[in-house]
Amino acid sequence: MTEKPNIIRIAVCSAVGGVGRTTITANLAALLAKEHVKVTVIDADLQFGDIALAFDLHPTLTIKDLAERKDKDNIHFYVMNHESGVHVLPAPDRPEYAELITPDFLNSIIDTLHNNTEVLLIETQAGLNDLNIQLMEKADLILVVGTPRMAVLKNTKLLSETLSMLGLKDKARLVLNKATSNTVIKSKDMAELTNMEQAFFLPFVDKHIDLSLDMGVPIVSSHPKLTFSKEMEKLAESLNLYHSNKKGNFGIFSKFTNKGYRSRGRKNEFISTDSIQESRANY
Repeated sequence: MTEKPNIIRIAVCSAVGGVGRTTITANLAALLAKEHVKVTVIDADLQFGDIALAFDLHPTLTIKDLAERKDKDNIHFYVMNHESGVHVLPAPDRPEYAELITPDFLNSIIDTLHNNTEVLLIETQAGLNDLNIQLMEKADLILVVGTPRMAVLKNTKLLSETLSMLGLKDKARLVLNKATSNTVIKSKDMAELTNMEQAFFLPFVDKHIDLSLDMGVPIVSSHPKLTFSKEMEKLAESLNLYHSNKKGNFGIFSKFTNKGYRSRGRKNEFISTDSIQESRANY
């Protein structure tokens, strides 16, 4: 029996909606493809997923059709190929179709994609449900996305505590989007407030983000020199995603040694302070 190649399965989740899961998923995928990493995105926000929109893709077949036809052996007919090199399995085009995709079927799709990709990004819907929990259990890495708003941080902490009870917290990383927006909460306190030991901070660039989503062009492609794009690159590098299959080393739990990140206090927290200061000056 041929051994399946190593892939990194990453679940991108959040406690609440509107925090930037799609933005982070799409831009991380675009960065990896640019570095010739085989990357596939599954849009598992089954009711209101926007990954196809983020890449300006117009699917005629979605994961709903794949589930209806039980056609996972021909999954390549349902996965869309973006010009960037990113492969996308789109969410259903109607929210009522979400119930057609069972957790067991989605898990079987993830297993089927082993032979076709090196990094598999799975965007979940907001919150916790049976499907999300199963996806996070199957993932090698969980990116928990939040913003520096007290209500979001409070709910993100509840999500973190739930991951801890489920024995999943060790593979979770906090990604705080819009970290440079006006807030009474200090950056150095955000990871502690969410009970997450490791955090990455992305700057506030809403005017560029909104345009990139409307145009269907990831911001790392349209504005590669923007601070947000540079911080996304550091995130991917720190997780060692560019070298996911070299020597069979996943790299996601290795030490974070990139020069752009600095350890602060007792928590194993990382932040690119120069970029944060630059973003506050520019936006």
